[in-house]
Amino acid sequence: MKSLWGFFRTERGWLTAGFVFAAAIFLVNLGSDGIYAAQEGRTAMIVRNMVRSGNYMEMHFEHAIPYEKPIGHYWLCLPGALAGGLGGDALKVPAERILRLPSALCALAAVLAAAFLARRLYGAKTAALTMVVLSATPTFSNLGRLAHIDMPLAAAFTIAMCFLWCGYFEEYKSNARIYGFYIMLGAAVLLKGPLAILLAGCVILGMLLWSRRWKMLWELRPLTGGLVFLAVALPWYIAEYVRTDGAFFDEFIVNQNFRRFTGVGSTYRGGKRMPLYYYFPKLFAGMLPWSLAAIPGAVCFRRALMKFSLRRGTVFLLMWAGTLFIFFSCSALKRGDYLLPLYPAAAVLLARVIVLGCENLPGLTKKWKIFWLGLCILIAAAAVVNRAGILIRFGELIVADRIPHASERDGVTLIMISRFINDHFCWALAGAAGAAALLFLIFRMMERRRYFTALSVFSAAVLGVFTCYHAVIQPGTDGLKTVKFFCRKAVEIIPPGEKVSYHGDFNTELIFFIDRPYGTDMDRDGTRFVLMPPEYADRFLRNAPDAWKEHLRTPEGHQYPAVLLERRK
Repeated sequence: MKSLWGFFRTERGWLTAGFVFAAAIFLVNLGSDGIYAAQEGRTAMIVRNMVRSGNYMEMHFEHAIPYEKPIGHYWLCLPGALAGGLGGDALKVPAERILRLPSALCALAAVLAAAFLARRLYGAKTAALTMVVLSATPTFSNLGRLAHIDMPLAAAFTIAMCFLWCGYFEEYKSNARIYGFYIMLGAAVLLKGPLAILLAGCVILGMLLWSRRWKMLWELRPLTGGLVFLAVALPWYIAEYVRTDGAFFDEFIVNQNFRRFTGVGSTYRGGKRMPLYYYFPKLFAGMLPWSLAAIPGAVCFRRALMKFSLRRGTVFLLMWAGTLFIFFSCSALKRGDYLLPLYPAAAVLLARVIVLGCENLPGLTKKWKIFWLGLCILIAAAAVVNRAGILIRFGELIVADRIPHASERDGVTLIMISRFINDHFCWALAGAAGAAALLFLIFRMMERRRYFTALSVFSAAVLGVFTCYHAVIQPGTDGLKTVKFFCRKAVEIIPPGEKVSYHGDFNTELIFFIDRPYGTDMDRDGTRFVLMPPEYADRFLRNAPDAWKEHLRTPEGHQYPAVLLERRK
């Protein structure tokens, strides 16, 4: 035991602990039931069609636009899909784990790449803490556990930035590693298109203006590097442009990129433009609790920040995070997960600030007990507010679109979690009491200037919270998020090979798990079975009760409600 404790007090031990922490965050209960995120369902359909057809170059998705995104993410999912039998019965294979594992592994790759850069710049302590901060950042953790295109992009971009630093900016002299930057940039373009070029260009432009090293543009080997980049990214784009007769360019490049950024002619989310400040609260909330360190950090280093008299590596990270933040803020249409490629840089900076604070801050005064008492009062108030149903009411306001910049899904999730806590209120109170006791212990350590020990205890507690959520709370709320349980009953009613119609809603998870031929025009298709949202079903049953029979309905309050109706003969 002593030898094990001694190991975790070494640099190698810190790094090992950080990696184990990150792996637990991304892999615990990764196969939780349901692919309820829309992009997960889309990924599932395209990858399954690839497996069944044997055509790995075509993103086929019937009755949907098949070329909304490039093909890279689907290729990442293919090995697991082929090995795991995704082409068979979706209800009998671990589809969730198969589809999510590539994103989880990409998240781990991004964490390791950020830690590599942190160690190179600041040392092992900052590298280890970077792994903890980045993996336990709510937004990063969530997207690392979903079959989304965003995490593979973030991983490819983070690795590209590591090569860019080591291949040129570390010594202002290019070496062979700069080609790793161009290779990973090409991979990023295969994953999510030309956006990666613009993001990398923002970082290089920022460093160019800061250093005024104008020959940088030539020293980055743009000609030979550009050829390497094109060799990676261009062949598939040419093949897809030819195969779709230009439709891929019109849909993906023009509609998905240009129109969304400018807002001109875009129908995404009704073409509603978001304000310039949209990402400020999103980024702060998305990186809690670690983002709290940004406030004292900005105060302590305000003079250096004002003069920009910082070491080159810190400037590189600031340019990475800052220019990407400005770029996305200028976009007319915004989403919180768009910021994902800047999270690794922000995590390294926050880890550095925290480590410096642990090394240099004096011990807390005894007045911390007043602050701790205030936190206890806030925890108690939060319990009362939740018990009174106020958070549920707030979630209902979000669902009713009366709270700006919050999505309907956010409101439904808030309602589900609030109800789950109320249903297990005694356990929640016990957890709150434990949290208060843990905070008391942490503050006592900080009073004695044992900051690193306090940080270790706090990190362990954060890991416990994430693990509890993924292993207990998430499965406890899955019944109101996924339609997988609904589909298990539906496939017993709908005969194999029977065509169904989806009326008023195109739920990709329903389509994937039911796995029957389908259409979207119930009148033209003349199908016997129809799936639709409850409001449509209620109207059909009310207006023509003798023409329809209701078989199944998702529970009240379901995030993606559905009803299965059958035409009476």
